[in-house]
Amino acid sequence: MKIINKMRNRILILSLLFFVTQILYSQDMKITYDMKYKEDSLSKETTTRKMLLLIHEGQSKFYTEKQYEVDSLRATGFKGFAVGDSDFYVIRNKKDITSKYYFKLRDVYKVTVSQALNWRIENQVEKKFGFACQKATLYHKGRHWEAWFTQEIPLLEGPYIFKGLPGLIVYMKDSTGSYEFSFAGLKKNFYPMDFENISPQPLEVSEDNLKKISLDYYNDPFREMKSGNVKAKVRDQKGNEIEPDFREMTKNVQSYLKKNNNPIELSDAIKYP
Repeated sequence: MKIINKMRNRILILSLLFFVTQILYSQDMKITYDMKYKEDSLSKETTTRKMLLLIHEGQSKFYTEKQYEVDSLRATGFKGFAVGDSDFYVIRNKKDITSKYYFKLRDVYKVTVSQALNWRIENQVEKKFGFACQKATLYHKGRHWEAWFTQEIPLLEGPYIFKGLPGLIVYMKDSTGSYEFSFAGLKKNFYPMDFENISPQPLEVSEDNLKKISLDYYNDPFREMKSGNVKAKVRDQKGNEIEPDFREMTKNVQSYLKKNNNPIELSDAIKYP
């Protein structure tokens, strides 16, 4: 009889958790993270960005707060010029394990990937950001991760592509200290917008094709300018228009790409020549 009662209680708790989760997913939610990371793995210098996780109609979207502000402005009908920040741009579906990555090179590219995350939930518990949290670990694409999730916010979500734990991930870092995500706030509702209303329209490519496109960009980043298809003025420090030195400009871009080649999915880092 005790075993039956325990089973009933467990089923009741799981049913309640499912019900609460469904209610939360039916609402628009905006979760803020502070992301600290190293663009160059060999440097001690770090960059910090304010990131947002938006939840809307069974989808979640992770990107910079700056890009969100630009998208919100455009959604109101604004037709002027506004500079966004399209790095770390991912859209995920709640019902499956599909992630859509967006990359900006010469054009905007979209890569759709299905991937399962093999979490290991540990026994360790701690208080973080005012929530009772439990530790989980993960190895994914070349990085070992430590995550802390709270069942006090029963969303199976987290920063970037990281989701699937029985509660919201409020803190996460990799073992090399290259990436760290820290919970910074949660609000219900945000300015309604189509998650995939991205300008310019992304070109859908495969992972292999994206690598080829990235290498092509590395080898000749100013191809469009040199061909005359893109009109752009090059100016010196005083603002005077000068004849572009494409060889020197290419060297600078290639040096930057080689140096700042420390992506979250480390095994997907482009092997530049």
